[in-house]
Amino acid sequence: MSVFNKLTIEICVTCNYFQRRLDWMLSSILQQQGEVPRIIFNVAYPKNNGNPTTEDVCSFFKDKGLNIKETVYPDEQSIHLRGVVRNKQLAETDAEYVLFSDSDMVYDPLFFEDLQNQLLHTELKNETRCISSKRISLDKQYSKDYFNKVDDQTYPCVVDNVAELVSHWPIFKVSRSCGAGYFQLANVDNIRKNYNGIYVDPQKTRDERKYQRARSDRQFRHMIGGFVTITTKPQYHLNHERDNEEGCTHLTIQR
Repeated sequence: MSVFNKLTIEICVTCNYFQRRLDWMLSSILQQQGEVPRIIFNVAYPKNNGNPTTEDVCSFFKDKGLNIKETVYPDEQSIHLRGVVRNKQLAETDAEYVLFSDSDMVYDPLFFEDLQNQLLHTELKNETRCISSKRISLDKQYSKDYFNKVDDQTYPCVVDNVAELVSHWPIFKVSRSCGAGYFQLANVDNIRKNYNGIYVDPQKTRDERKYQRARSDRQFRHMIGGFVTITTKPQYHLNHERDNEEGCTHLTIQR
């Protein structure tokens, strides 16, 4: 494929105490194969958060060649309104497509080659709705035990053959619905021409500061006409501790 036919896809995430799983996600992007689109990785995060910090993880993977943009906020409270954060990420992108995701995903090595082929050569090239796909959510307890008891890596690091590694983990479920944030792909030009270039009206967002509830994602999908589900190469969700399961408002443990 000619370089002039490549798409640019900007992956937008937030990271708050998810640095180790973010490390695995970036490892999987580093290990993409084939005719890979131009990938920009935009991570929004609070300053000096986590161990390692998000700053450390970004610096490490920039040195490995990834194109990483940092959207930095002064404190944790600033990123709880995820839709407002995504407004900023969307406003600053130069990509044709923006992929809103969570910071705990691992992609098959051919994931983005396949996605680019679909966006260029199928009816998806004219799609204006939100594009979603299923994810493989890995077993909760296995994932938690691995990171908390088995994993002895020093972060940040490149996790070798990361997609192959997690493909052998037990599965919690395969989700086919368009979830809160793990895969929402949208055409940037369409959003700017028809929807004021925003993810959500900041005065009407249903996200909550007190609880980590990102309800603006549903508002976004409704705004641009709903969503269509496609088939992709595998994407794996590195399951983790959750606020409601741990009985707190905002977990501050390293994940």
